[in-house]
Parts: sequence; structure tokens; C-alpha cells
Amino acid sequence: MSIIKILLATYNGEKYITDQINSILNQNGVEVDIVVSDDGSKDKTIDIISENYPHIRINKNIPGTGSAAKNFLKMIENLDFSENFDYVAFCDQDDIWLPEKMKSAVDLLKKENAQLYCSNLTKWEESNNSLSTLKKDFPQKKYDYLFEGGSAGCTYVFTKDFALNLQKFIKKVPNVNLKAFSHDWLVYFLARVHRYDVVIDSNSYIHYRIHDSNVHGHLNKLSFNTIKEKSSEVLTGYYQNHIKNYIQYIDKDTEEYKIYNNFLGNYFQRNFMILKYNTQLMRDKKNC
Repeated sequence: MSIIKILLATYNGEKYITDQINSILNQNGVEVDIVVSDDGSKDKTIDIISENYPHIRINKNIPGTGSAAKNFLKMIENLDFSENFDYVAFCDQDDIWLPEKMKSAVDLLKKENAQLYCSNLTKWEESNNSLSTLKKDFPQKKYDYLFEGGSAGCTYVFTKDFALNLQKFIKKVPNVNLKAFSHDWLVYFLARVHRYDVVIDSNSYIHYRIHDSNVHGHLNKLSFNTIKEKSSEVLTGYYQNHIKNYIQYIDKDTEEYKIYNNFLGNYFQRNFMILKYNTQLMRDKKNC
């Protein structure tokens, strides 16, 4: 039976943490080993975990990292590869996992001989208790990883070998303090640039809770504020800042480097690049 190291990032999650942990412990067909990294919760999150799940290890970030993305990367940095586990999974504090989530991921990784798994999600609007599909399984494009992640990080499951290479890579990445830094994108970028096989499952085994306190989940709601915030990312240099970070990990004699270099150029260079490679950059045609 496969052993999966579950990296659970927490911060003021007392309202949701019990439901999430119970859904992890109810996984079928695999063995789970939960490790919590708390980023300075000021509520009862730690007390709830300690009292109800004494077997779960809790690491406290003092001071806190300040973001879920950096918290996840810190957990990767602290992974002990002498421990017995086969796979690693990211876990948010406020979702619900269906019982077959981990087993389905492992089975598909084995079937496709892949190293990184991600999937569609079931968006759970807490305000009205509605469920809808959040589609992420668009066909992978040749250069999609240059501008987007594979899916939400809470769907990511990856092999121990990939986790080791991710740990080495993270220690070389200097600019994780960028505004809205995305660990989802970083992990997918590493996988694709190093030619790992990635599988995106068309099924969903997670209820991805959308509520007012989400770090990024609210951006999956269609609203004026969502459009405003996503537009602001482009206008304020979100992509440019991340690309300046990522371009140093791409060989200069590659097409990928040319794409990034043109995107960082002037207005005409950037738009020429987008027109030339349009169908190869984004999986969802609505984003092209």
C-alpha cells in the first residue's frame, strides 16, 4: 500500500480544519502521513489538532512565512527523505477530500508513468452550498508552463523522486517574496522545464471551498472584483515579475527563453510573441 506524505498548511483555520483532517484520514486504499505546518495561527487551529489528532506532527513557523505558497515551499525544504513515503501531496486547510482522492491520483500516476498529478476541482460555494466543476484538464500545450500552473496546488500529488528534485530547486529560487507568488505555477514549471511527465485528471475528488477568507479561491468566482484583480495582475507586472525569476532557469538557446525574453521586452515585442505562439501558451482558449 502506497504511503503518501500529506503537507497540510494551516493559518487561522479553526472553522474548517476538523472536516478537512477527517476527510484525509478517511482516504481509501493508501496510507496517509499528515504533517502540519502552521503559519502563526491566532485562533484555536493548533489546539484542535493537538487535542483531537495527537499523532499528527505540527511544525510552527516562527515567525510566519506570510503566505500559503511560502508555507508549502518551506514544508518541501524540510522534507526528510530518509522517512518512509512514496508520494507527496499538498493540502489546504479548508477543503473536503473525497475518499478516493489519493488512491485515484496514485493509480493514474502509475498508469501514465508520470511524476506529477493534478486534476479538476469541484467548486463549493459556501454561501449557497452549491457545487460546480472547475475545469483544469484542458490539453497541455507546448509552452503552457511558461505562464500558468497545472491546476490548484491542493490537487497536486507527486512522486518522492520529483519531491527531492523540487527540494533542490526551491533552495535555488531567490524571489519567493514576489507579490501573489504561486507555488502551483512553480511546481508545474519545474516539472515541465525538466521534462517530467504531468497528468491532469478530468475527474474531481475534492470539494474546493470558496469563502471570503480564501487566499486565491475567490478568484475562481465570476465577479467584478475577480475581473478587476486579474486585470490588475497584468497591469502591475505580475507576469513580468515572475518571468524575471523563472527565465534564469531556462537555457538561453531554447525557444522558451526567446518567448520569455520577448515578453520582457517592449510593447511590440510582447505582442508579437503572444500572436506568434498564441495557441501554444495557454491550455484554456478563453485565456488566449
